[in-house]
Amino acid sequence: EEIEGNALADGLASVIDAVRPHLRAIALAALGLVLAAVSWMWMRQQRTALEARSWDDYLIAGGSREPAALAEVVTAHPGTAAAGWARLAQAERSLEEGAQLLFVDRGRATTKLQDAASLYGDVLGGRPSGLLAERATYGLAKANESLGRIDEAIAGYEALVNEHPEGLLAEPSRQRIRSLSSADARGWYEWFASRPTTPPPATSADGPILGLPGDGLPFAPGETTAPAADAGSPDAGGAAGALDAAGAVDGAPAAPASEPAADPAPAAVGQE
Repeated sequence: EEIEGNALADGLASVIDAVRPHLRAIALAALGLVLAAVSWMWMRQQRTALEARSWDDYLIAGGSREPAALAEVVTAHPGTAAAGWARLAQAERSLEEGAQLLFVDRGRATTKLQDAASLYGDVLGGRPSGLLAERATYGLAKANESLGRIDEAIAGYEALVNEHPEGLLAEPSRQRIRSLSSADARGWYEWFASRPTTPPPATSADGPILGLPGDGLPFAPGETTAPAADAGSPDAGGAAGALDAAGAVDGAPAAPASEPAADPAPAAVGQE
């Protein structure tokens, strides 16, 4: 036993002698690891705080109708999920405004719809996932549909179905693909694109003097009529849906039937 104890002591002494020249380096390495761990924890806390602040700013901007409010969220919090949702909200507002203008001011409507398509593209350029990606893909397809870009719209809906086959917007996308693939739908859009629109008159001192969207369209009995409308025509998110809301106009064809596919509300903030 004494011999074994001496051998163990000699072994420990040898290890100590071998390590002693490197003790300073070992101590510095250990200190570096501790500092790295502390820094990582601090950065994680900072990131969490910044993300929380970005969502706060997004919620405040979402409750405002000022267009600049959402843009400020994107600028102040680049690369965050809140910035992606803020950009999506900008795109959806532009899409809504453009669709409403289609029957009263085609030029302004086109500008708004092109802005929406660009904003949706910006969202997708950030390579989002989940519902944000799904809604941006669907929105871009709807913007292209409202602009009369039927092939691009169909490609967008198909991309959504392929990438999110079980998503909330997969079935509405399949419906749009079936509708837009018909010759009647394409014919309706070609006819609609050929129709001129009249910008709304200025408001009077007593308030707006605009009628329903489409009241000012220069249609007259005997003009060229549109292709027969069927269930394959655009939904309420595009031009045909606006015509449904406008009501009958002399000389204009009946609005194509709309499909009962409404966009689902976004998931709770922070779901992404």
